[in-house]
Amino acid sequence: MNGAHDASGGLLSSRWTTAASAMALLSETRSLAEVVEILRDSARAAVGADGIAVVLRDGDQCHYYAEDAMEPLWEGMRFPQEACVSGWAMLNRKSAAIPDIRLDPRIPQEAYRQTFVKSMLMVPIGATDPVAALGAYWATTGHPDADETAILESLAQAASTALANGMLVEEMTELNRSLEARIEQRTRELEAAHQKLLQTQKLELMGQLTGNVAHDFNNLLSPIMTSLDLILQTNPSEDPTQTHAQMAMESAERARALVQRLLAFARRQPLASTAVDVRSLLKGMEALLSSTVGGRIDLRIMVPPNLPNILADRQQLEIAILNLVVNARDAMPEGGALSISASYPSALHDGDGKSDAFLRLTVSDDGVGMDEATKAKALEPFFTTKSAGAGTGLGLAMVHGVVQQFGGAMDIRSEPRAGTDISLWFPITQNAVAPRPSPKIADIGADLGGIAIIVDDHQLVRRGTAAMLREEGYTVVEVASAQECLARLDEGVQPQILITDHVMPGMTGLDLVRRLTESHAHIPMILISGHDGLDGAPADVVRMTKPFRQHELQAAVARARRQVEARAPTAGVFMHKRAS
Repeated sequence: MNGAHDASGGLLSSRWTTAASAMALLSETRSLAEVVEILRDSARAAVGADGIAVVLRDGDQCHYYAEDAMEPLWEGMRFPQEACVSGWAMLNRKSAAIPDIRLDPRIPQEAYRQTFVKSMLMVPIGATDPVAALGAYWATTGHPDADETAILESLAQAASTALANGMLVEEMTELNRSLEARIEQRTRELEAAHQKLLQTQKLELMGQLTGNVAHDFNNLLSPIMTSLDLILQTNPSEDPTQTHAQMAMESAERARALVQRLLAFARRQPLASTAVDVRSLLKGMEALLSSTVGGRIDLRIMVPPNLPNILADRQQLEIAILNLVVNARDAMPEGGALSISASYPSALHDGDGKSDAFLRLTVSDDGVGMDEATKAKALEPFFTTKSAGAGTGLGLAMVHGVVQQFGGAMDIRSEPRAGTDISLWFPITQNAVAPRPSPKIADIGADLGGIAIIVDDHQLVRRGTAAMLREEGYTVVEVASAQECLARLDEGVQPQILITDHVMPGMTGLDLVRRLTESHAHIPMILISGHDGLDGAPADVVRMTKPFRQHELQAAVARARRQVEARAPTAGVFMHKRAS
């Protein structure tokens, strides 16, 4: 039995790994043809089907555009929407799971009689207005099960996001053409002003695009990481499933890092601005930076003592510096010199005279440099001079977005074959640097468990968070809306922790937290978001960003409970009473 269970778990983990890889590829697609190719190459293996088909809506017909099956089905053929299951799924905007095709009235029996198909699942692609459908077919009855359904629906949702992304990019490209045509009609005196306006509009549009895509992708990534995290923690280390799960988790972590870069570029990444000692930060990064640039590059860090602290998010600043160092390294394929220096006082490059308000951090290399055309596009999202697959084109755009969020500025000075200097200005602060927290999760104490309420309109995300909390000993109450949460509290449910998503239909998570802070101050609360919108949250409410690992959730629960215990004596009495 154990061997059968291990094999089943390994197969499921392998399928989720295939699905996760496909979704990562879908996040980078820009056309319908690319989406179809990825689905055709991956969907069948991901759900263990005997055949799959990608069906496109063509007016009032269903075009069976592509397939991968053990025997030919209907590739290239068209059927009226009302006469096929794919049409039903698109018209009704929901999946059609059929465990026995002989017993379902939606099945055109004549069309299926000559095929191997005995059971099937058809999933629409496109939430509000489906433009396609993804079908899976099995040669035996009894399919699909819950896992097969979840995987295929996740692939369809990722495809839907990819198609929406492609359409937005096309719209943005068309808008850019229009703006450039207008600029050409202006006089030379106004050309610089119009170029600046164009760049601002590009960044705003891309900020909306990347923020929305990142939010949807985080919701897709959350249940994947949650499931993998639980597999890694509950299975014995010698279980072969562990290897597959670890590989999938590494891929998911890379996907999470990419989303963080997208959010940082879009300026929708929540920042925790604190006092940062630049000298100490660079000293702590020296080993990492040295290993990153390699032995052929002479790395020099030149930071004078007694510099004032700057106001920044330490983690985002580390990522920004690492991005600049990687770019400098890649600009010196034959080796060279790379320096990181800091100076104070330093006036902003636009000469506003506030030299005592900013510290300047500069990363310099003697690499290939940039011409004027390349510099003009250097901050554009997805623009890269690297070979295909070697860069996302988000590095400099992310650094620029983060520095501006800090209230600083960025300047690029470069010439072909003469290297590049990139300077960042950060506002200084008189605040002292707070001690860095220990990476070890603080012991929550013996007072574990109790009731936890999870509020999230995404079922898979909600189920994943609930599974994590059950591992911690909680009895979990799952609700899909803020209104339902309030109703459960009115019924007398007394939770020891309440975790709510922010972006939900109707009342948002932030609105719910604000209301409960007034009426239920004794309840520890955690507010979660896929990208932004948490700036208005009460200062003592713990915030998290999707996706997250179990140890991160444990730490957040501990912080939330400590916040309540410290807020007022009555809160401490409540917690103590509940524990007894």
